[in-house]
Amino acid sequence: MAPLGLLSRTPSSILILLVNIRCGRSRSASEFLEVFPLSAIPRESPWWWKLLAPHRKILIAGLASTVLCSLAASWVPFWSGRAVHALELRHWAISRQDLFWMLLFTLVAGVGRYLMRNTLIGLSRAIEKQQREELYDFLLSRPFAFYEQNTIGDLMSRIGDDVGTVRMATGPGLMSFLQVASILPMTLALMAHANWRLTLAVLAPFLLLTVCFYAIGRVSHGLQQKLQLVSSQLNTFSHETISGEKVVQAFGLEARRVARFLELSTDQARLNIRQSFVSSAYGPISLLMSGLAALILVAYGGSLVVQHRLSLGDLTAFTGYLTALAWPVMSMGWAANLFSRAKAGQERIQQILNSPQPSLPAPSPAPHSAVPASLRLHALEHRFDSGRGLGPLNLDLPAGSSLAIVGGIGSGKTILLQVLAGLRNPTEGILEVDGEPLSLDRLRAHWTGLGWVPQEAFLFSTSLRENLAMGRPGSTDEELWEIARVVCLDDLVKRLPMGLDTVVGERGVSLSGGERQRTALGRALLRRPRLLLLDDALSAVDSETESRILENLRGFLGRTTLVLATHRVFVAELCEQVLVLEEGRVAQLGSAPELAEVVGLFARLKRLQSLERELVRGV
Repeated sequence: MAPLGLLSRTPSSILILLVNIRCGRSRSASEFLEVFPLSAIPRESPWWWKLLAPHRKILIAGLASTVLCSLAASWVPFWSGRAVHALELRHWAISRQDLFWMLLFTLVAGVGRYLMRNTLIGLSRAIEKQQREELYDFLLSRPFAFYEQNTIGDLMSRIGDDVGTVRMATGPGLMSFLQVASILPMTLALMAHANWRLTLAVLAPFLLLTVCFYAIGRVSHGLQQKLQLVSSQLNTFSHETISGEKVVQAFGLEARRVARFLELSTDQARLNIRQSFVSSAYGPISLLMSGLAALILVAYGGSLVVQHRLSLGDLTAFTGYLTALAWPVMSMGWAANLFSRAKAGQERIQQILNSPQPSLPAPSPAPHSAVPASLRLHALEHRFDSGRGLGPLNLDLPAGSSLAIVGGIGSGKTILLQVLAGLRNPTEGILEVDGEPLSLDRLRAHWTGLGWVPQEAFLFSTSLRENLAMGRPGSTDEELWEIARVVCLDDLVKRLPMGLDTVVGERGVSLSGGERQRTALGRALLRRPRLLLLDDALSAVDSETESRILENLRGFLGRTTLVLATHRVFVAELCEQVLVLEEGRVAQLGSAPELAEVVGLFARLKRLQSLERELVRGV
């Protein structure tokens, strides 16, 4: 149990204990443990164990393979030493037997090494797959506010680079540590059995190696955290530049963007060089310590052979023992560097997974109702930290009604639609859908009957057919052609080389802005939504096509509850009611003919836009 839980559970006993300590009265250890039991101290598992624990069976199999490989490799020098000792004594038959056993153990070590690498590297791939899927599922369950606080480039860096560093640690890094842990006891036992004094002398440099590895690891961890932060910034900048290449070219910003990219990439290169400089110290230090150990072996071991306190075969075996230990010990530095990087990467992954926003409810099949949705807003407000926002609003939309939201830039039209869609939560007040508050557990059911067309129409890099039928994958060709006619896309489809099966490119790049908007509108209408939300959905469409689409939309009135945001008064006249917003507050509310006769923003906009239409017709 956590300490806070303990405090809340036994406040009186803790208070008495503290008072007694303050007054100078001593307490025994048993009394102290009665108040603060050791079981109450939280013990958090290491980050790597949380990843390995779900794969215990594979881990045990990998450990068994590692032990098999290491034990067999430890005995190879032993039998080679015996063979040399037998040759020294001219026992040819015994020497051949020892060589046979050495060959057998070498073969077993090779099989064990194959199984070890296959199992543990496979384990790291399974962890990588699990982490990527967990992060992907996590990101899909994040609310709208999460993506306002995190950049796409940073998220992609964590899914890609950080997960990759964790995979390297839980695969090759873990394998190196297990090799050392399994080969060291048996090798040391065999070495001590031959001569324990020589064993201590040979191992002395390796103690210093451990201290060096610890110091290098601390520095490497700090550098890796800085490096991953800079890499995230570079990914975000690159993503923004490539996505907005048209703006960059139109404003002649190439030189400035290249200069900024050079600055970020220079920072990344500088940190990479420093990290490489620190990490490259592992190899030379390992070689230096191995060389010192070999020097001690030749000097001290040779003197023991000359004094007849050590046989030539044992000296040969010691040489094999050092060779067997050399690569695992040298790889310890590399493995320590991998774990240092992975720890920094896992910390960044956990920062995302520990996001304070609540998760969206899991998708579940919900029956699609053909009855239009009814909406009611009670003193509804949505405010940002800056104080700007929307409300308070009191509004009642019966099922099947229609509402147009009109206002200037920044008046709150988009925010209101996002609140009605359930993408944003009201900071104050209540939004009721079908007479019940729109809570988190009802959100998926609300989205089942929602048709949503945002300001910027987003199309996926698939065919026009798949983009239209995304809300209803089982739509027939007749339904697709009918909806294409409603949004005036039928002429375009006939002109495309592959018709509905034409691939529209990334984000619909092969289509114009108006064509993308009409596709997004068709996608929403094809769902047969209970609630249709249009956020300036025809802003990129010419006036003639817009008039045809508006006329076609009249057939949907009454079958769905329509709420649209627009800056065009003639679009707003499609709806039964018009809501005029100014700085997030209600300025006017009523039918279009009523508001046109009243002095206010709506009448002023209508006069200006009527004059604009007349001028266009005159031209």
